[in-house]
Amino acid sequence: MNFVEIARFASRLEAETIGHALDEHGIPFLVQAPDIGIFGPGFSGANPAGGAALLVPDTAVETVRELLTCVVRPLEEGELPSEVIDTEGDTD
Repeated sequence: MNFVEIARFASRLEAETIGHALDEHGIPFLVQAPDIGIFGPGFSGANPAGGAALLVPDTAVETVRELLTCVVRPLEEGELPSEVIDTEGDTD
C-alpha cells in the first residue's frame, strides 16, 4: 500500500485527531513528524521542527479530500510532495 501526504498540521496531536476521524471511515493513515511522539515537544502544541504530515493510501486521496473540506484546506495537486511512501517494501 502506497501512502501520500494529504495535509500538514502544526502538531502531531492535530494530525492524529484528523487521522482517527478518517479511521472511523475505514481509511488507514500514517502521521510523520520530526518529534518523538507523545513525549516530544509536538504533543502539547506546534512543532517548531516542521509540523506533522498526515498520509493516506494513494487510492483514498479523493475520498479524504472530500472529508477534509469540512475541517481543513487539503493540499492541492501542485502542493503534494512527489515522494510516495511504500509501507509494504515494494520498489515500484
